[in-house]
Amino acid sequence: MFYTEELLEKVHGDAVRILEEVGVKCHSERVRRIFEDTGLAAYDDTTGHLHVLSPLIEQALQTTPKRNEFFLPENSFGVGGTAPFVHADGTGELIPPTFEHLVKIAKIVNEADVVQFMARGVLIPKEEVKVMDTIIEHCHKPVYVAALTPEGIARAEEIHQRRGKLTVQFSIINSPLNVIESMVDPFLSCVEKGIPIYVSTMPMAGLSGPYSMSSLLTLTHAEALFGITLAQLINPGVTVVHAGLPSIASIQKKYAVDMGLMSLNVANLLMEKVNKRLNIPSIQTACTTSQEHPNEVSEQEAIRGYALLKHHGFHQIRHAFGFLKELVSFSIAKLERHIQLCRETAPADNYAEPVIYDPEGYDAIVRNGSQANYMGDAHTLKNTGKEFLY
Repeated sequence: MFYTEELLEKVHGDAVRILEEVGVKCHSERVRRIFEDTGLAAYDDTTGHLHVLSPLIEQALQTTPKRNEFFLPENSFGVGGTAPFVHADGTGELIPPTFEHLVKIAKIVNEADVVQFMARGVLIPKEEVKVMDTIIEHCHKPVYVAALTPEGIARAEEIHQRRGKLTVQFSIINSPLNVIESMVDPFLSCVEKGIPIYVSTMPMAGLSGPYSMSSLLTLTHAEALFGITLAQLINPGVTVVHAGLPSIASIQKKYAVDMGLMSLNVANLLMEKVNKRLNIPSIQTACTTSQEHPNEVSEQEAIRGYALLKHHGFHQIRHAFGFLKELVSFSIAKLERHIQLCRETAPADNYAEPVIYDPEGYDAIVRNGSQANYMGDAHTLKNTGKEFLY
């Protein structure tokens, strides 16, 4: 085993400390009031940070529905995420997605035994309601949707009430530790209506997050815990999925996210294991690729991820099939091929490098706070060439 229960416990403890001691930058008076009215949070006018005490976080973890109450079982692979382009599999050209693409993806997911859920897969702007209707018409499995407009939120509520098996995606935090003001109203609206949501966050080690495995997990977890706590304060008992996506900036690739690293699979698996200890629903990202086009390398990167995840178990894994480099484009041919690869790949414990707790990582998070300077931070410079090598 390349990790220990002690490591997972320390990650959770440090994440709670981050919310207490560093806090989250929050301009929203409404959010600040929700927290401060509990008597267990305080806003610092000098820094603009909202500090949340640990008893409030633990209270939220008690009221949030547990993993076995969620409608997706353990070990669920899915098509998650939203690519702004479709990879034209004949030419390799990147083209704008259409509803024809969306219908095809939904039908493939609906028929695939190894795919348990579907998000949009591709981005069709300003069509929230039509996108939802198209997905549920052609895919009867659980779905993740986007709903930011009043019309989209109203339709999501109707589908939730009538069909169920729906979760609305939210990125309420911009890493590191900044509440996204434009997301507050739609987030609160969905939560007030009792629609299941997930809280997504994506710190990038070396860019918007610290450059070691345990500290990257700590920051990711802290940001997701903030969203979970906010949701439970608004509507105790509402379903919330922890959607923390720890990722790694590639210094060799101008700090672009490297989605082909085995270390990315490991980071997301460990994030899931932290959540499993808390018994909360969890969706992470793995089995992705560094490649711009489907090829043998993209297949091997996916196989390594499938084998690792199947061996250790998980709750939900998104982006696991059709996405290409940096999640920018979606290949339908890759979706079909990787469904086959996932079906054929046997479990394997194919990562042996021990993950060690990094006591200096916490201090790096404190130093950077909500104004990231991780590229030049001494902690990043010290660990470059030593962490995230696989």
